[in-house]
Amino acid sequence: APSVAGKNLLQLQAKLAVMKEEKQKAEDVMTLQQEESMSISGSNARIMIMKKLSRKSESKVVVLRNMVDTEDLDEEIEDEVTSECSKYGSVEKVIIYQEKQGMEDDAEVVVKIFVVFSAASEAETAVKTLEGRWFGGKVIKADLYDTAKFETNDLSC
Repeated sequence: APSVAGKNLLQLQAKLAVMKEEKQKAEDVMTLQQEESMSISGSNARIMIMKKLSRKSESKVVVLRNMVDTEDLDEEIEDEVTSECSKYGSVEKVIIYQEKQGMEDDAEVVVKIFVVFSAASEAETAVKTLEGRWFGGKVIKADLYDTAKFETNDLSC
């Protein structure tokens, strides 16, 4: 029969195996947490990361908000937007998107106009020029729009 010391050794080995497994799981979680809250040392590295984070994504898509209401929509609006935005670059596409703000029948509908340019620099110029400009008695809100969201038809942001 195994001695008491032998039984204790087997129990300790089993506990050690469980602890190693738990430690590995904790390390996997820590790795993810470390990636999410990355620590940077050195002022140059910190500055470089901040510059990278502060850059807008290279998007060729502009979203124009508060330009028109649903009652202002007509056959000419797409041509008007294309014509105006062509001053800033080559317009590939204009999409007029009406977004209902709730499930109720009488919920407000917001009109967003998406303009796709052939280059990100053109989109940036359009945003800088159109942001805060007046159109039909309204102040335009112009922003670059996330390309990945636009390409997957997520127009909700």
